[in-house]
Amino acid sequence: MRRVLHNDVVIGVVLLAVALWYGLEAQGFRPGRAGDPGAGMFPTILAALLGALALWMICAALLKAPPAPRSPEARASARAGFLRAAAAAALTVGFVLVFEWLGYILATALYAGAIALLFRPRAPLVALAAALAAVGFLYLLFEVLLNARLPWGLLA
Repeated sequence: MRRVLHNDVVIGVVLLAVALWYGLEAQGFRPGRAGDPGAGMFPTILAALLGALALWMICAALLKAPPAPRSPEARASARAGFLRAAAAAALTVGFVLVFEWLGYILATALYAGAIALLFRPRAPLVALAAALAAVGFLYLLFEVLLNARLPWGLLA
């Protein structure tokens, strides 16, 4: 009997590839001064966490029994979930590519808004408010509290 891969394995492999790429890109950021962690610290931590979670997702899916045949509605729902996860991975790659060019505020606001709308399409105002709150919180955390210089991009 042919073993069918779980969607979680495919998504996990894609997320692992994104984590590896993101972590390698983060190594190119300028190093910190004495006692300063540098610009690459936070992205490196995020890449490591994403990679660990992707590996966990892959292992958990491989240890599960093969999926039973599903109804057409269940297959359509699974396909929609897979497409949402693939879109989130593509948005993450796009965010990394335009981060310095657009700057922190624009890039992060667009990314957070797109991700929020992707996963909360029925409550767009709540999703966008949460995205803007996250952008504001991260700005305060990095720019004000940690005194990290965030790129201004087009707003400079």
